[in-house]
Amino acid sequence: MQLTGGQYKGRKIITPKGVRPTLSNVRESVFSVLYSYFGSFEDKNFLDLFLGSGIMTFEALSRGFKTVSFELSAQVIRQVKDSAFALGIEPTIIKANSLCAAPKLSSKFDVIYADPPWDYSYYDIFKCCEKLLLKKSLAVIECDKKKKPDVLLELNSFDTLELFREKNYGRCCLLFIKLS
Repeated sequence: MQLTGGQYKGRKIITPKGVRPTLSNVRESVFSVLYSYFGSFEDKNFLDLFLGSGIMTFEALSRGFKTVSFELSAQVIRQVKDSAFALGIEPTIIKANSLCAAPKLSSKFDVIYADPPWDYSYYDIFKCCEKLLLKKSLAVIECDKKKKPDVLLELNSFDTLELFREKNYGRCCLLFIKLS
């Protein structure tokens, strides 16, 4: 996979087997919306709840975010760290179940990105967002378009979160969420 923007634009990373990396047009869209919302990524923190291929963490780092990422697979972490080494960067990756460990973090985040396996329940992701989002910040949730009605139903059970924007790309749906 190739990075689409920022300092490392055009550089390639190794994609671990068994993960579903976010497509380049989806990544560009995410960071375009974030740039329109924030204006600058300087001094902004990005939490990637499901590291997977690492592409979203690398895109965030390339654009100037400070990142924290979670991943359970030691093999995936090793491959992502190999890509990071090739780029000359050291992302913060925590080997843990994100939905158990992230709520214990003392930091809050400007952006929370979640692209879980598409058969996942999103309720715990929204609980994480509710606890870890800074005021006037965004969570970006990626889901299967077929599952979107269920995901939005789960979102509606939170009085503190609201849908800010939505974008669709083929089978993929991006939900941009903010604190209400």
